[in-house]
Formats: sequence, structure tokens, C-alpha cells
Amino acid sequence: MKKKLSVLTAFALSVLFLECFSNGQVFAAEGWKSENGEWSYLDSHDQPMTNCWKQSKDSWYYLQEEGKILKNSFLQWGNANYYVDAVGKMVQNSWIWIARSESQSEAISEGWYYFGSDGKAYQRKNNSFKKKINGKTYIFDEEGLMLTGWLDEDGHSVDESDQPFAEGVYYSDTDGALYTAQWMDYGNIDHGIGGSDLDSHVTGRNYSDYEKMWIYFDDNSRKISAKGDTLRQKNINGSSYGFDENGIMIPWWSKVASVSNADKSNPTSSTSARYYSGYDGGKLFRSQWFFMYPSENLDAADYYDQESSWWYTDEKGEVYRNRIRNINGKSYAFDGIGRMRTGFVLFDGKSEFVAQYDVEAWDSNAYKEGTLYGIEKSDLYLFAPDELNDGSMQTGKEIKVELADGVFTFGFSSNGKAYGNKNRLQKKEDKYYINGLRLEAEKEYGYGVVKIETDQETYYQVVDQNGKIVKGEKKVVRDKDGAYLIILNNRFAARVEDEQKPRWRSIPGETGFYHYDRDHKKNPYHEGMITGYGMDPDIESLPSEERLNF
Repeated sequence: MKKKLSVLTAFALSVLFLECFSNGQVFAAEGWKSENGEWSYLDSHDQPMTNCWKQSKDSWYYLQEEGKILKNSFLQWGNANYYVDAVGKMVQNSWIWIARSESQSEAISEGWYYFGSDGKAYQRKNNSFKKKINGKTYIFDEEGLMLTGWLDEDGHSVDESDQPFAEGVYYSDTDGALYTAQWMDYGNIDHGIGGSDLDSHVTGRNYSDYEKMWIYFDDNSRKISAKGDTLRQKNINGSSYGFDENGIMIPWWSKVASVSNADKSNPTSSTSARYYSGYDGGKLFRSQWFFMYPSENLDAADYYDQESSWWYTDEKGEVYRNRIRNINGKSYAFDGIGRMRTGFVLFDGKSEFVAQYDVEAWDSNAYKEGTLYGIEKSDLYLFAPDELNDGSMQTGKEIKVELADGVFTFGFSSNGKAYGNKNRLQKKEDKYYINGLRLEAEKEYGYGVVKIETDQETYYQVVDQNGKIVKGEKKVVRDKDGAYLIILNNRFAARVEDEQKPRWRSIPGETGFYHYDRDHKKNPYHEGMITGYGMDPDIESLPSEERLNF
């Protein structure tokens, strides 16, 4: 416990004698002597000893120049400072408040001093200025004065008038104990201003935007701070926190070195950002989802609009970016700065995000014709558009998606890539897909025709409302418009709007499908042949509604 004394007698502070002196040659018994209430110590010559320390039982006393015990005084003796109390006893292992009077030397500053087991005041010695007392750490100046407030790297007081936290390395409150292994709310300390108009280079933000300015002092009482523009990360009680160049805890995004806008559809950060949750005490998010808008440095438009997205951090706290990642058994897409993206997403492989499109942004023709930006060179994926509840990769052959012109069926393989990827028509289990879209007949017609082009030939096939290929060696089907579609050898041959179903007729040299007129008794095939083997398909007869990809 600190002991506060408000009275200090005037005393010469430059006593530097290292020995006691006495005069005379008369021999007598050496020892303590009291006269008129004042004690002195007589040597073997019966002379008072002066300018030295003498012990009585377990205590030490200082004898002044006239031989009397010094009391209530701070003195310099040898290379150390001491204090003697009201009865002259050397103060040991104690705090003393020195209240300087006007008659005292300016060399002594008013304040708290601590005197150790040898009676010496704790003083700065070269670079040694920190002392531990009863488990707490204090800083003392050259004379032994306990220092408070902000202190710099060398333990000197920092000017409190101009953002002291920026230069300060140590901090002690009015009790003098340095903040050690503990947090400080800068706005709540005695010298705090509750905020600052300084900018943090590490975060690219002004402190006036901060709700709180938190600072942490480590086990050595030093403020945790970054060097330069790279944040400093510190594990504290099992959680990680980030700190800027001034030692202020980062309350949200870390600043990335740069964001490239070379690809306007995919701004990409040079490094992965980290998120320190201000609303969760500033902890670094590790291996977890969070919903937040980006920093201005990541995306200025989303920052000012406060357009939030889902993000996911790895075990190091870095957000996933430019990747398709598996998280808890499901796959998710992340763009160049780390936002989870939903809807139709294009990737160059799985390592470079290309573009994202909301499912209702385009009609079915955009997928049939391949007019989406990047679709001819990139892999197309679908991620559940309900980003608040899912957002994961969708796979399978029967995925219903509501486009701008209605609900359509899409198909995606087990790895997430669209059937018919990159504008290449693909047949899957007797159904055709292009850029994921299944080619199927409109309900109003019941049947449609798909154009197939290979290196060797071009041909056409009929599909139904479910996209299933209609096969047959010599087959005729009727659409809902009343017309007949003729299929030869599993391929579309012609479409006619006859009243009666076309019939097959085997005539040497003219075998094929003929118009049929049952009212013409003499020759129901009098209108002639429509199509046969070896003939080119009659595409001109098809209405646009039945042309599914051409």
C-alpha cells in the first residue's frame, strides 16, 4: 500500500559521503545516545558520527552533518536516493509520496517514489526503467519518480496534447501500474478523447468512424502494433485480433494491398482480406461464414451502398476468393475479392471467377445462342439463388430455373459443370442440352426439332415436351398445332399440315411418305411423295416455335 506524506523538510540533496566521520582521540563506549529527544551515534572516541548510516536493531538511520538523525527527508547518498520517515527510519519496500515545497530543490518532482529492500529508490539506470512491484510493473525516471500516462519506447513521457496513443508504447493510469496483458478502451482512459481524426494506413479508415478504439498491451506491457502498413495479428485468450500501426484494434476488414479492375466483371484483390468482427469483440473470424458489406478498398460501390454478401474464412482467417470451395460437404462460389456468388456463375476451371448472372436476368434464347459474356470460353455453374438460406452448387438433370421468359429445365453434372458447356450441344440420356438448358418442345406445340452439327454431317431430331428424343424408323407424330412431323431413321424428315396422316408407300424407285387423301378413291396418294430415304430434310416447313436451337 502506498503511503502519502505531505510534509518534506528542506535538505541538501547532494550529500555524497560514503563514510561516517568523527573527531577527537578520547576513547569511550561506542553507541547510540539520546539528548533532549534527539538521537546521535557516538564512536569509540565519544564523538558523534556524521554523514553516514547506522543500524539500530532491524532499522537504518541517517546521521546528518551535525550528528543528529535525519527525519522526514528525501536524500541522495552515493549514487542512490533514499527516504527516511518521521522517526528517521530508512523506508524500505514502500511507496512514498513526495510533496515538494517551494523551498526544496527543483531536482525533486512531486509524486510517488518506491524504495526497495535496500532502501534505494527505484530509478532509471541506462535502459532499465521498468520495475516489478508486487506483481505489477511500473516505470520510474532518473530520480525515481513514478511516471503515469503514455510513455514512449524508452520509457519517457509522451506529450499528451497531440494524439499520444500514436507515439505511446506503454501506458499507466494514475496508480502507476502499466497496462499489462489487458485491453484498453482509449475513449475511457483519463487522458483519452474518445476518438481521433487520424487515419489508419493499415485499414484505410479514419478513427472517427470507429465506435470504439481498443488497444492491447502484452505480457511485457508493450502496446501491440503493426510495423508499416501490414497489420499485426495477435492471439489473445484463444482468439486472434488485428492491430494497425498505431496499436488500434482493427474492428472489421483488413486492408488489402491492391484491387485490380483489369477485368471489370471480376475485381480481384492482390491478397485475401481478413475480417475482425467489431460486433463480436474484434475477433478474427476463422473457418466461418459472415454476412457483411465490403470495405471501400475492396469494392467502393458495395461499400457506399452497404450491399452485403456472404463470405467464408479459412483456418487462417483469410476469405476464400476466386475459387469454388467445398464447405461442410457443399460447394460454393467466391469471386475475386471473396464474395459468395449465386445464380449462374462462370469460372475458368475452378480457379478463376469470370462472371455472375442472376437467374432472371436473361431469357432462354441467351443460353441457346450463347450470348452471355464469357460463356463460350468458361465453365457454367448454377448456385442456388436463395443466398440467405443456401447458395450452394446445384447438380442434376432436372433443375427448374425461372428465367426472364419462364421456367425451364437445366442439367448439371456431378462436378457442377453445365451439360452443353461452352456453347457445345450435348446429348445426355436421349436429351439435348446447350449451356445447361434442356432443349424441349413448347407446351403449345408438343414437339420441337433440334439441329445437330458434327464434323461429318448436320441432321435434325424431334424431341417432346420433356426434351426426350422421339425415335422411329418410319414414324409420324402430330403436334398440337395439327401438323404432322415425319421421322425417318430416328431423324426429322419433314413437317406437313395435311388433314390426314401421311402414309408410307413402297413403290420401286419412289418409296417414301406420301400425302394421303382417303376421299380420292382411285388414288389416295395422288398428291405425291413428301419425303423418303436419301432426301434432305424439309426445314422450311418448320415454324420458328418448333425450331429449338436454330
